[in-house]
Amino acid sequence: MKNTKLYYVLLLLTFFTFSCGDSDSGITDETNNQIPDDYNLLVASDLGEIFQIGNNTGNIKNIGQIKKESSSSILSTSSLIASEDKIYAIEYIYNPTPTNNLLIFDKQKSTTQIVPLTLPSNISGFERHLYALAWNNNDLIGVLAENALEKKSAKHLVTINLQDHSITDLGITFTEDLITSMKKINSKLYLSTWGEGFLIVDLTNNSVTNLNSINGSRLALINDSEMAIMQVVPNILNGAKPEIINLTNLTISDNSKEEHYGLAAVFGNSIYKNEEYLNLVAVPNLNSNLALLKTNFKTNKNTIVKIKSTSVNINLIILDTTN
Repeated sequence: MKNTKLYYVLLLLTFFTFSCGDSDSGITDETNNQIPDDYNLLVASDLGEIFQIGNNTGNIKNIGQIKKESSSSILSTSSLIASEDKIYAIEYIYNPTPTNNLLIFDKQKSTTQIVPLTLPSNISGFERHLYALAWNNNDLIGVLAENALEKKSAKHLVTINLQDHSITDLGITFTEDLITSMKKINSKLYLSTWGEGFLIVDLTNNSVTNLNSINGSRLALINDSEMAIMQVVPNILNGAKPEIINLTNLTISDNSKEEHYGLAAVFGNSIYKNEEYLNLVAVPNLNSNLALLKTNFKTNKNTIVKIKSTSVNINLIILDTTN
């Protein structure tokens, strides 16, 4: 058990440590242009804090808190996902008994429902951990690890019925550990990893293909044939750059202009809105702990908006937009 605990600690140190990637001087900083916000971003942290951020001003405001069973638990940012009226997350409590709670935050009422999940009995494992979520029509699809603290333990794809909260094993497994984000398009599920390839799951024939030339995080749907990703930049801690995955021929195009950024939290999805791919990044030369990166793939332009706070939790993930 000592080795699994060590692996868990190293995982946390690697992926919850703030790091700054260098960026090219060609980026544009719009922060001081005083452009009115077109909309606000809905974001949430690994502590369950909920904020809104102005897309042009960088103004940030705390608008809620997801209640947890344990005040010391940290939410997997790859499990944070939002609908029109709810925010969903998985709370994993491994001591004294492994517990997976589905947290359901009501946006209108600002209340949280805590639902202890009953995992499929046919999936064995000492510390089973449900740690990534994606939409599966009106329900959820998730990644369930048999042993959360062991490297290369079996991972199972499951569905969560949002009416009765029952979980169904889809009978699809793989062993990649560092699942960072996940999106479903029609009958295929796409999973990014941090250094372990790009998984394509065909839900009709239960096959799993690993495209090892693509690694990264922050998947965002552009259309049914294209997806945005923050592709890993080798040899830079949490370094990434914005690129496009062509889902038809499974190629990736580099639209970064050789600019790269540091991701404070590599786990979690992102969004694409108004022809812009949006990400929260670290840009040290702007003297800000956190900034909004807006990438326009058509103009091949990256724009930075500083977040107007130096004290906010940097492990934030963009979930959606608000008016």
